[in-house]
Amino acid sequence: MLVVGLMACSGPKAEDYYRQGRQYRETGEPVKAMNAFIAATRVHSREYPFKARSFSNMATMCRIGERHELAYSLYEQSLYQFELAQDSIAQAYALNNMAWEQAVLARKQEAMQLVDDVLSICSDTAVQNKVLESQAAACVYAEEYDSVLYYAQQSSSSVYMNMLQAQAYTFMGNNDSALFYAKQVVTQTSNPRYLDDVYYILTFCDSTAQADEVRALAATRTDIQRDLERNNPEWIEAMLLAENALKVPKPTSPKTLVIIVVMLLVLLAVICFIIHRLHKRRTDSLEQQCRTLRRCTDLRKELNWTNYQQFSLICNQRLSGIVDKLERRGLSEREIRICVLVLIGLSYAQMAEVLIRAENGIGKDKYLVAKHLGVSVKDLQETLRSIAREK
Repeated sequence: MLVVGLMACSGPKAEDYYRQGRQYRETGEPVKAMNAFIAATRVHSREYPFKARSFSNMATMCRIGERHELAYSLYEQSLYQFELAQDSIAQAYALNNMAWEQAVLARKQEAMQLVDDVLSICSDTAVQNKVLESQAAACVYAEEYDSVLYYAQQSSSSVYMNMLQAQAYTFMGNNDSALFYAKQVVTQTSNPRYLDDVYYILTFCDSTAQADEVRALAATRTDIQRDLERNNPEWIEAMLLAENALKVPKPTSPKTLVIIVVMLLVLLAVICFIIHRLHKRRTDSLEQQCRTLRRCTDLRKELNWTNYQQFSLICNQRLSGIVDKLERRGLSEREIRICVLVLIGLSYAQMAEVLIRAENGIGKDKYLVAKHLGVSVKDLQETLRSIAREK
């Protein structure tokens, strides 16, 4: 175990892979970045924060590529890792990201439920502002534009919230307000994804001088179609890697492990109980046969005493194979007959009657059999019972 531990310590860490992934993202190498993030999530260590961030980065890359179902699943994995790291603020952000993905997928009810979960575990101001963005996004995709404006009034200004207001005013037919917030977006960021949304909004507005001004301003900020990552073949390949990574069996949560252990213990207890009952049944069967034979009026006839072959067959069937077991210990036919009578529990007088001999010689016979088996005369019957119960 020490060697395995040293090997684990000497190998690449999740943190190393995560930092490589971040570097590759910044240099515009999505495939290498995704491979590094995937490697970070598969390191056998307790570096939960870095594994969580790796899943989160993978999800963000899929979000950029508009693979929202996939992004949701990856954010869900990041949430699980943040739970293991016991980081409540990070959990809140992960839940909010999941809520945003549900909002984009036009699942307002699911998004709002996730938002409630965020608010129940974290009261951080920055998190709450992000929550308002998710709530507004859910309302945009649910076509509840008045609600978008309501959440925007409660939130501090951000590029994304300005974008949501521009979208809401566009669909409400208020072109002047839509253009005002679209211009805010254009002046605040050169992110091609936001600028692409601005161009989409402008297609709904009248071709006015103000719209042309915003369009021209956006065009000077970036070559939108060129810079959109989702148009990059490497970005598509990276998302495919993320999708395949999710097909790997998910790690078992501690709660699931506890349930599995409990179920195994219960199963073991049931098996032990069944074995005990079977053993007891065999024991009860042996005792029952001994009682039946003790009450027999003609034991010699019952056991076919004069024919050893038939005698062996009957005793094996009724007394748990006792004859075969004693023969394997090297006892003679005569000694085996004595053993059978002792096992049944006959008194000296009853044994003398079956053997048709003097009662005072029975003690010597028992002594010789006990000596052969390496036990005392006192323990002979219990020893024979143990032999009969052997498998």
